[in-house]
Amino acid sequence: MPEPVLALEAVTLAAPEGAVVFRDLDWRLERGARRHAPGGAGGGCTALLRLCAGIAAPDRGRVLLAGVPLGGQARHPFLARGDLGWVPSDGGLAAWLELAGLGHLAQQRPAVPGDRTCWAASLARAAAKGSRLWLVDRPAGGLDAASVRAAEAILERAAQDPEVTMLLVGGAWMSRFGQELLVGQGRVADGGGP
Repeated sequence: MPEPVLALEAVTLAAPEGAVVFRDLDWRLERGARRHAPGGAGGGCTALLRLCAGIAAPDRGRVLLAGVPLGGQARHPFLARGDLGWVPSDGGLAAWLELAGLGHLAQQRPAVPGDRTCWAASLARAAAKGSRLWLVDRPAGGLDAASVRAAEAILERAAQDPEVTMLLVGGAWMSRFGQELLVGQGRVADGGGP
């Protein structure tokens, strides 16, 4: 059996308030697979993406990218090659400004680009760098029709590459890009769909 691009082995993750999101979760995402989780508040979809990106560390178990465990070394080879396309719901700018001690700049004029603009920029960046694994969370606040069409064009182009793997969360418009993935009650399972 070929090595999956992503594997979670016996992963347990608790939310900051202590509720268990996943317990002893085993899950694989094969190279070239495309999965779409409809999402929903509190279901664990964003937590799954954060685990897969190495932003959240499991309380137990391990996450492997291309067969190499995340964490432990200074720079994971998969990440160092730029193979991960991480598209958080807010585009990630607000969190990075805060971490950089520049959170106050979010309120300055001219304004820092909003969540939707940052999300679209993160999506474009994943495409521009030729990411092999796309982890895409729903955009904060949703998108207007023109932005959906632009995002669909980017995802459509990326999906033409058989080596690209996608894990998409939210947005009914994203469902055409992957087989349904059910995330909730501490489990991850393939559903129906394309």
